[in-house]
Amino acid sequence: LTGFIQVTQKGGMTFESLLMGGLPAFAFSFVLGAYIPLVKVGSAFAAIFVKNEKSPVFYFLRLFAIVFIMTACMSLLMMFTEIGFKMDLIFAFIFSFPLTFVFAYAVACIVFPFLLKATIALCSKEG
Repeated sequence: LTGFIQVTQKGGMTFESLLMGGLPAFAFSFVLGAYIPLVKVGSAFAAIFVKNEKSPVFYFLRLFAIVFIMTACMSLLMMFTEIGFKMDLIFAFIFSFPLTFVFAYAVACIVFPFLLKATIALCSKEG
């Protein structure tokens, strides 16, 4: 949100705006990812609909749950840091979340397989 405001209204991205928007976003996502068992929650959600864990439908449903949780938490936390505790926060979240989620899910579906392979390569003993 900070970056969007800086680029559209103030004419460009500065180090300060990157620091004020990017650092909290990284910190929030790291903490949320560390404390919420996302893979377990995503797998439990997908198991409700599909029993075969190897099927692509299971994969996309698990990814759906993970992205939904992270997008909801991140959107709410980042909006709270930008707007504060006002009634505008609720309306901003309600109106911006659907589009943000669709974009995040599309990016996750495209990027996640490549990042997973890169992570496996980096964490393996052979690589």
